[in-house]
Amino acid sequence: MNTTLLCKASLERDHPILDRFLTIGDVESLNFSYEEFLCHLLGIKPNPDYPLASIDYQKNQTLYYLYADPVYLSLQRDTFFLEKKLTGNFTQNEIESLCDALNETFKDDARAFVFNDQGQLFLELKKQPHIKTTSIAHIKRQSIELFMPQGNEAMTWHAFMNEVQMFLFDHPINQDRLRRELLPSNSIWFSDGGVIPQVIKNSYTTIFSNSEFLKKVLSIDTNTSLQSLDNFHQDDVNQDALIACEDDGEIDHILGVIWNNFKKRKIKNLNIYLNYQDQLLHINNRFIQLFKVWKKTHTVKNYFNVH
Repeated sequence: MNTTLLCKASLERDHPILDRFLTIGDVESLNFSYEEFLCHLLGIKPNPDYPLASIDYQKNQTLYYLYADPVYLSLQRDTFFLEKKLTGNFTQNEIESLCDALNETFKDDARAFVFNDQGQLFLELKKQPHIKTTSIAHIKRQSIELFMPQGNEAMTWHAFMNEVQMFLFDHPINQDRLRRELLPSNSIWFSDGGVIPQVIKNSYTTIFSNSEFLKKVLSIDTNTSLQSLDNFHQDDVNQDALIACEDDGEIDHILGVIWNNFKKRKIKNLNIYLNYQDQLLHINNRFIQLFKVWKKTHTVKNYFNVH
């Protein structure tokens, strides 16, 4: 049977079985974020962005949503670099205050800022903008000019982002953050826009995960159920399965089950996708590769350090 394992790992600990699969497998790097690849696996296509924001927000089936992440930009000579996404550094009250402040100045009949219970800020639009955005996961430490919105309405959006940046420059919210020795949010980064998809294409017999985002994706299709990772056992490799885990503590148990069944030839084709620090590594393993006993063991940590 075919098994797909998607992991988001911090690699704070060693994973010997993962190192073994890396050593004997065929390896390639892919240009997806973790959430983008989940969409890809389930047949959700970009148009032109993967609609991550609308899937994440979930509260409206027809409006267009973009992530509106507070970020810190640093000035390097004559250009700005995106240094840090600050969404996770804001309390729920701060996000609510920021949302209210932005709406007081920028809300109109076509757009409004909204937020969810997880402290994520979004921009809600009544119609689809003609732009393509860049997810923060793909932004390198280079001038943000390289990653700004592209498309027919690009200049309009560049101007809007500049207005927001000027609005935030000396805002009381940021003055308060500076007093508390926190990074100010001197810009808002818009990305991953779209309308929530109507269908997904699930080719898997069973899906195991504790991922909140994957739960939201699968809620689009009421015919697809999600099993907890706690329910993944030896017998579950007798079917085409997708396993998605986002915790280092879960990975070793999952890999142990997969390794035992891989050696028994119960898994004919194994695809491991490892997300680490916004990089996605694809490791393909087939049973015959087990006989590559002469190969020197490579570790995942060293692989990412070199590449």
